[in-house]
Amino acid sequence: MQFKNFPFETILSWYKHKGRHHLPWREKQMPYHVWISEIFLQQTQVSRVEAYFARVIESFPTLEDFAKLEYNDFFPYYEWLWYYSRARNMLKTAKIIQEKYNGIFPNTYEELLLLPWIWPYTAQAILSFGYNKNILAFDTNIEKIFSRYYFGTRFKKLSQIQKEEIQKIFQTMRISWRDMNAALMDFSSLIDKNEISQIDFENYPLTESLFYQEKWKNEIKPVKTTQKFDKNEAEIVVFLHKDHKIYYSSDYDNFLPFELGQSREDHRHFIKDFFIQNYWLSISVRPAFKKLKKAGKTYFLYHAQIQAGKSQFWEFRKEDYTQYLENFY
Repeated sequence: MQFKNFPFETILSWYKHKGRHHLPWREKQMPYHVWISEIFLQQTQVSRVEAYFARVIESFPTLEDFAKLEYNDFFPYYEWLWYYSRARNMLKTAKIIQEKYNGIFPNTYEELLLLPWIWPYTAQAILSFGYNKNILAFDTNIEKIFSRYYFGTRFKKLSQIQKEEIQKIFQTMRISWRDMNAALMDFSSLIDKNEISQIDFENYPLTESLFYQEKWKNEIKPVKTTQKFDKNEAEIVVFLHKDHKIYYSSDYDNFLPFELGQSREDHRHFIKDFFIQNYWLSISVRPAFKKLKKAGKTYFLYHAQIQAGKSQFWEFRKEDYTQYLENFY
């Protein structure tokens, strides 16, 4: 399929008046700032990241400062952002850049991809925002715009050849590539939203897109009926572990997870508060890996891992944990 030219100028014009120019990582778009913001923004809402980003940049204004940190030093600045493997890999990346590249981020796509936790999109973002290179930072949110424009639905994934064709169109534009990428990101988040019911079609600027012309009918999917669980009435069960190799038990003789009862608070916050208040342990908590009903009760099961502090619990093998789960289900 030969793509017609895409109306980049329309989105850029919208961005100049409606874009999120206040975001702190857009004030000084240096590679270090871009990298911090992009890693923090992975699977995390923009509103949450703003404060974390500001604290890190204020405390560690350069990559050289950041590269000197150890995990325990960085943890207080990162806590509550979850996904703690990201934090460890950020520290690895910073040390590599400091030692191998004299504290300067590589400015080629191939070199960036060799660094820990830098994926294709992250590399493209660093090149586009940090170095203002003519490359389109393709993530799922930006891909959605083009899928809707050319195919009428965000559920149509672009092939690599199609992405390359769009990249070629993008590179012919006589615009700020940095601003254009920011414009596409904001347009995806604020206008071209995932939920059709949240889109203001009366003021939708891409009126020539197939998505708009076909009245978004290709994106309407039948509603699936799923079993509903009342989170407020669920029993919270926590499996505390170390790298999924050692599992901590609340009982000496038998492996038992930690049963915390019910809570109307956010479960993950509740679990973290429970362990810090009762055992002086800072832990990371993953989303519930299992929700089930048993003997008239609802259970939410969580995995958690100690990030700081010393365990006071008994240790069991993974086989004990597996056997417990089998019996529990």
